Amino acid sequence: MSKTEHEAQDRHLHRLVLFSDAVFAIAITLLAIEIHPPEHWHGVADLFGQMGHKLWAYAVSFAVIGVYWISHRRIFARLRAANGVLDVLNLAVLGLIAMLPLATELLWEHASGEATLVYVGLVAAIGVAMSIVWGYAAFAGELAGRVHRGEALFTLARTAVAPGLMCGLILFSLNHIWGLIPLAAAIAAFVAGGRFMRRRAEAGAMETPEEAAA
Repeated sequence: MSKTEHEAQDRHLHRLVLFSDAVFAIAITLLAIEIHPPEHWHGVADLFGQMGHKLWAYAVSFAVIGVYWISHRRIFARLRAANGVLDVLNLAVLGLIAMLPLATELLWEHASGEATLVYVGLVAAIGVAMSIVWGYAAFAGELAGRVHRGEALFTLARTAVAPGLMCGLILFSLNHIWGLIPLAAAIAAFVAGGRFMRRRAEAGAMETPEEAAA
């Protein structure tokens, strides 16, 4: 690859990341814009009492977008190039992210099981879309740097499953305190799995070619 081609790929990846960051920022901004105070309220306690469900929904969605932004940043930090297919897959992720303010409004205006199901379904769909981005970049597109195969597969599974599962458990625990138990167990499992895969990757990187072949 020539120096000119390498610089062009760097610019492509850089612009893709900048555009993605802008969409994440706009989505978070829209969450706050949609929060309006009630017309009639008496004192701070009454104000927060009437707006409590909206603020909870805002906090959950802010956390969801923040977690996805961190995940997106970590994925793209491992990439050394971008191409048209990655652009399309990334646009699909951003399109779903941009729907979160609408789903959040649905959640606070219609606090029902159906609204919660739609919201969690959207969060899960974003996770699946993000995992497709990583799967293509790490395997089919060969756009990622050197990554241990086991770690890449764990990242793929975690990205696809964790967001929807965690979001569902968080919303469930708001109404059922014992829901914090499976939530804590899920967090511990993902953290332990990530550390285990990183240790395996580091151990594999330290092996000599002869040891790896053996």
